[in-house]
Amino acid sequence: MKKLFLKLLGPLFAAIGVFGLAGSGIVWNFLGRSLGLPSTFASLLVLTVGVVLLRPLARTSASLSIQSPSPVLSESVPTESESSVAVSRQTLTTAESIAKELAVSQKSIEAAPPVNFAPEKLLPGQGLPSRRRRPGASLKRYKTMVGELFVTK
Repeated sequence: MKKLFLKLLGPLFAAIGVFGLAGSGIVWNFLGRSLGLPSTFASLLVLTVGVVLLRPLARTSASLSIQSPSPVLSESVPTESESSVAVSRQTLTTAESIAKELAVSQKSIEAAPPVNFAPEKLLPGQGLPSRRRRPGASLKRYKTMVGELFVTK
């Protein structure tokens, strides 16, 4: 029960610190600096305690002293402590295993050639008509209006 309480203490302090910072900002805006500043400092202190409690603890296997193996001429069966040290050397962290998987997957991906499915159809200006544009029916009213400007009476 005590271990569960200690595991939940870090996230609890972190959540209280984050919500306290949000609340202290509101208090600062509406009630002024005299109440907002101390509540901001208190929230930052609680958040810092929460972050400290959230940090990962040192592994117990890393605290074991690694002894150098003594040269043995005959083949022997490793003891339990030797096998645990060997396993701790071979185990990878999550980030290392993800990095290895990513490197393997990147090597297996083939490079695709940068070619479109139809390069001759995607060139600009190929689909436009090349004939000269002719004036339409809407230009007729404009021409009559301009013609009336230059008529002398």
